[in-house]
Amino acid sequence: MKMNKKIVGTFALLMIALSIAGFAYAHWSDVIYINGTVDMGSLTFGFTSIIMCEDGKMMPDGTIMKPEPKPVGEVTCRLAEPETDPHSTKTVYKKLWINITNGYPEYVAQCTYTLDNGGTIPLDVTMVCVTIDTGDGLTYGWEDTTIVGRDAAGNAVINIWFDPMWPGQIDPCNSFPQTIIIHLKEPALECHTYTFEITIHAEQWN
Repeated sequence: MKMNKKIVGTFALLMIALSIAGFAYAHWSDVIYINGTVDMGSLTFGFTSIIMCEDGKMMPDGTIMKPEPKPVGEVTCRLAEPETDPHSTKTVYKKLWINITNGYPEYVAQCTYTLDNGGTIPLDVTMVCVTIDTGDGLTYGWEDTTIVGRDAAGNAVINIWFDPMWPGQIDPCNSFPQTIIIHLKEPALECHTYTFEITIHAEQWN
């Protein structure tokens, strides 16, 4: 009886195996495919134009007299380092140079420029940083909404601020006008050259 059960069990297993093999052999199959391409956008941020470059003098009440009452100092502004976006083919400039010659205490230079989104996706202006030590004897840092360059004694020598401060989001093919104001203070040294570099950061909009 045990032998018969063993034979029957073996036979059943064999039939199952054969049926599976037969099914697998006779089963037809086919495949289809999904193909895709992803063309990424571009983020290109820069300056496109200089709207205004002028000087003036800071008055005791905190107002700026423009133009400078006497033709003593001079400010020039220019754009450099062009970059063309590969998708939009728009050219922006990565650097803005502001050069002040024959500056003096209470001299004020102003430059209005356009920040431009030359790419194909929206961007957000997220941060404005200033070089901490440029080797000119000043240490720069944010104090409220003003960048202040102080000498070793802690005196404010240069004040820099923006109007408006934060552009926020800039859409593709759009620009935003902004003004930088540079104010030379009383502790500024004679026959001295001050240098600074400010970086404006932008990242993709989310």
